[in-house]
Amino acid sequence: MPYRVMPRAAALAFSCMLLMLGAPAGAQQVRALQLTSDNDAYNFWIPMAVRPDYEYSNGIRVAVELDGSRGWTGLAGAAAPCVADADAADAEAGCASTTVEMGQRLYSPRLDTPEPMAGQRPYAGWLYAAVTGRVVDGVTRHTFGVEAGVTGKPSLGQPVMEAYHHVAGFWEPVGWSHQLAFEPAVAVRYGVERRLAEWRVAGVRALDLAGGAGASAGTLRTSAHAGAQLRAGTRLAHPWSTRALRGTSVYVLAEARGEAVAHDLFLDGNTFGGGPPRVTRRPFVGQTRWGVGVAHGRVSVEYRATAQTRAYDEEPGGHPYSTIEVTWRRGAPCCGGAPKPAAPSGVSSSTPYEPIQSTPEP
Repeated sequence: MPYRVMPRAAALAFSCMLLMLGAPAGAQQVRALQLTSDNDAYNFWIPMAVRPDYEYSNGIRVAVELDGSRGWTGLAGAAAPCVADADAADAEAGCASTTVEMGQRLYSPRLDTPEPMAGQRPYAGWLYAAVTGRVVDGVTRHTFGVEAGVTGKPSLGQPVMEAYHHVAGFWEPVGWSHQLAFEPAVAVRYGVERRLAEWRVAGVRALDLAGGAGASAGTLRTSAHAGAQLRAGTRLAHPWSTRALRGTSVYVLAEARGEAVAHDLFLDGNTFGGGPPRVTRRPFVGQTRWGVGVAHGRVSVEYRATAQTRAYDEEPGGHPYSTIEVTWRRGAPCCGGAPKPAAPSGVSSSTPYEPIQSTPEP
């Protein structure tokens, strides 16, 4: 079988991630498990007959979040003093975590042709593994990550899309013969998030605002971004908490993000010997996102819809896709933000204390 080698490659990639952690995954406690699925078929507000099936058309991600910073302790300590957010009400989770993930992403042109066309992005698959470390410094969280994978036939993009389209009764793609060629690629990332404001009702978090910025560099993607997220709902959990929720939380979210892009493998083409790019990548792109979520006990389900601006000059318009994400969290039940956070050193326990200024408006 032409793809028989892929299970071995996937196993090797996962083993490499565990080695990067410095010990088997079992040596660290699991904080959370997460399954994420992206697809433009989830754009349920668009009639099925005209729903898009191109650009970034499908993604799947499986992630395990672990306690601690095994394997990158030195980097964590140099970046931040690892001070847990006093409002987290999640002492057992500590202030550092490591996420191990594997996934696949698929890209396709708007016009499916047996021969490549100028002005149309190439078919591309991306099969990858990633490790991400996060460390909290009060109301700020720092993120470090590395993602590595392959394009071309070993990415399994062609058989996955063809099988899915066959089972679902969709059109049969004919252009995978000119997909991006095989190429190992990598990107390293750094990001910082900060909780900016929140509003509580009867002691329970009902709204919060966070901002963030970050950058990536590598043969996969080189870019810098900044954005903000607003959440509102009932019994909102702390955004970084891994505790199960006592009761039920229902919430909505909205995000906006801008990005400066210097390199994108899936638009610029293969780094070595791939020929000239088929499209002209735009240096600045943006996206907006809205979503709804429900959390009960250890499980949460979230639906998000993302609208992207044009990524290359020949693209006639932006592209929307949507996400369904299911998360299981470890930890004793928490009350959804109701407990009063602990006072910092030097502050009397009888003194009302909020680590973030409470404001009625974001």
